[in-house]
Amino acid sequence: MDSVFENRLFPLFAVMLLAAVIIMSYSNTFSSSFQFDDTQQIVENRQIRSLANLPDILRGQRGVTVATFAFNYAMGGLSTWGWHVVNTAIHIANSALVMFFISSTLFASGMGAAISKRLSFFVALIFALHPVQTQAVTYIVQRMESLSALFYLLALILFIKSWQAQAPFKRYLLYAVTALSYVLAFYSKESALTLPAAIVLYDFYFLSGLRFKPLLARWPMHAMLWVLFIFFSLTTVMPSAGFSDLSAETAAQEASVKIAPAGAVTAQNAPSPAARPDIIQKTADLPTAGFALPNFTPKQYLYTQFNVIVYYLSLLIAPANQNLDYDFPLSNKLFETPAINKGTLLNYPLPPPAVSLVILALIAAIAFYLAFWSLRNGPGRARVASFFIFWFFLILSPTSSFIPILDVIYEHRLYLASVGAFTCFIIGVDALLSFAFRSGRESAQK
Repeated sequence: MDSVFENRLFPLFAVMLLAAVIIMSYSNTFSSSFQFDDTQQIVENRQIRSLANLPDILRGQRGVTVATFAFNYAMGGLSTWGWHVVNTAIHIANSALVMFFISSTLFASGMGAAISKRLSFFVALIFALHPVQTQAVTYIVQRMESLSALFYLLALILFIKSWQAQAPFKRYLLYAVTALSYVLAFYSKESALTLPAAIVLYDFYFLSGLRFKPLLARWPMHAMLWVLFIFFSLTTVMPSAGFSDLSAETAAQEASVKIAPAGAVTAQNAPSPAARPDIIQKTADLPTAGFALPNFTPKQYLYTQFNVIVYYLSLLIAPANQNLDYDFPLSNKLFETPAINKGTLLNYPLPPPAVSLVILALIAAIAFYLAFWSLRNGPGRARVASFFIFWFFLILSPTSSFIPILDVIYEHRLYLASVGAFTCFIIGVDALLSFAFRSGRESAQK
């Protein structure tokens, strides 16, 4: 079987197969209508109706994604077929990038070329077809998530290529393009802010061998990304996170702010904040990411996110009861079970946040253990698993931390983070099969 994966045409065949299964899986959504935030961001957005507005569009907070909206409109107006085709094409590209990124990572961890290609293909296949990706692909406005992921993955691959390059000019050229990809990822969606940390983590695990000295010796290669990180934080993230005044214009652009019937802002129903200037003012006074939950503290949001992250894991294991607009229970106390509204449909009864915190702490402890084990026993599956556990938490950190965001849970936030879970699953299955095969062979020889 290894001869199949060693064939030089295998990557092309694999990409074609991924494209085919994705098109077959998502083709029935091509006629789906615009939903929820699509109305404000696309249907009612007059700015995208002329390509002459591109300079103004690109100066916007998510200008790269909105620019693709303008091109979509120029090509086919508001016929949703073309919009879904573009979203699906981005998902195909991301699946291919996941395969190449995982293959490079496995190879860097000391695994052979054939096994690296084999395992990376199965990771990409799960990424391509897992139901939890549906929202990022079929919910048109969440092209923001998938396009940002595309440039994020591209930046990681370019960084790996820059490290492999022998000629200094080629190395620094590739790193400059890595920085450009970071810019494109961030201006597709701000959650890409974490890219410099992901690259440092990758360098530490696979290029520096879990040692700080070689990592620090490469600080000039990382400096450009961290300069961009500081720039993005000061000019975009911090202003919309409540660390400076949140303008009414910025708040009015947020399509997901909702107002509960009793007047309290929660993660359930509501009109645009443009209709409620009082909400905009309350939002501006809070440390938020621009979608504040008034009277909901960072501590309470953090408690809620403990349950949210574990719930995300449950969706990856058993993607049942999926929902575009969760009525997710908010947690006020660490040791208190959150109250669930009547009619709320979840996969399991939510525990007190403290229970979820223990689960997450155990997962993090496993990641640390695997890292130390691989330091003593050499790189391999353990080091890869450790890296991708931390990857999962890192990718979710912009939305699952202590900074309140109105919608506490959205499945599309799992889009890129899920790569970590899928990789751990595949290498775990491979390790078990390898162990079973060795045990069976040893038993047969006795």
